[in-house]
Amino acid sequence: MRAVERFEALVQSLSWVEIEFARPNVRAEHIEDLVRLYWTLDHWPQRVALVQLVQDRDHPALRPVLLDLLRAPLAEDTENVELTKAAALRLIDPRYDTFMTFYEDRAALHAAVREVLDAHGAAQE
Repeated sequence: MRAVERFEALVQSLSWVEIEFARPNVRAEHIEDLVRLYWTLDHWPQRVALVQLVQDRDHPALRPVLLDLLRAPLAEDTENVELTKAAALRLIDPRYDTFMTFYEDRAALHAAVREVLDAHGAAQE
């Protein structure tokens, strides 16, 4: 099984622990395929899972994915979604590389998300 197929299976199954362990195996050459996969996913939890998988990679192709993820609703698994948004913010703009601040102050996280979405003309769901 190719690495990208294995990553897709993890994302589809929402295998959070396995995604955490797989993150170091994501390479630059996987990013384009993972970005294409992201846009085929119909459900926010899977999109969150994919961003968690790539959250250690700073790659220009990820920028639209990260911006889109900031629009994810908090209806399901709120903490997981919030922490993934905090990780996405860090990659979008180094000014938001304040994970512990966002971890401890969710109001600050939500304000930063709104600020970034407004700056990029994206609507929050």
